[in-house]
Amino acid sequence: MAWGVIAIVFAGAWAYAFYREDVHEREPVWLLALAVVGGALSMLLALWLENRLLPGLDLEGDLAARLEAVFFVAGPVEELCKFVAVWLLVRPWASFNEPMDGILYAVMAATGFATAENLYFMQGDPQVILSRGPISVAMHLLFAAFWGGALAEAQGMTGRARRFCLIALGVAAAAVVHGLFDAIVFAGQREITLAQSRAAQILLALACFAFLRWRIRVALACSPFRAGGRRG
Repeated sequence: MAWGVIAIVFAGAWAYAFYREDVHEREPVWLLALAVVGGALSMLLALWLENRLLPGLDLEGDLAARLEAVFFVAGPVEELCKFVAVWLLVRPWASFNEPMDGILYAVMAATGFATAENLYFMQGDPQVILSRGPISVAMHLLFAAFWGGALAEAQGMTGRARRFCLIALGVAAAAVVHGLFDAIVFAGQREITLAQSRAAQILLALACFAFLRWRIRVALACSPFRAGGRRG
């Protein structure tokens, strides 16, 4: 029980940090909670799909098999599941009405997904949350920033085809970065040293964080609820 509380605290801390960024029009708590729950449920869907697409996969095996798993299954499946949760459960509501919302709800869905994933991995060893908790939640948030940023940008675009292409590109970018991070993790103590793996993980995380900060600045500057902001 105590380890489960720790997992939720890690997730809550990240979620609150990004909730504070939404300075122009606060989102309703119930809709944020819906995004979190949707993200958690999407983890179950992702797990079901991965178990069927990669039956009996040995992630300790050869490099080619691992690359196939992370770039063609894990990354695309997990990011698409998180995205679908936001698209179906959150986007139709009237409160989804400014660019920052795309990023914020993506972050909330990723928080729910990462928390559910952590609880799943804690079944065998609850203390694994101490190593997984801060990192796994943070990385899921950073991956989701790519399609969340695309949702934010698409709000100001005309033309269904253009919006579709931008959002699809955002989901694809999230899947690639997600796959790259997993590939780096699994390469540690195999193709590269553990120190090299951790250094590469940090560099990728910093690059993703810089992208997310940039997208937040752009989204806030374009908010219709900001004096002088863009109005659709």
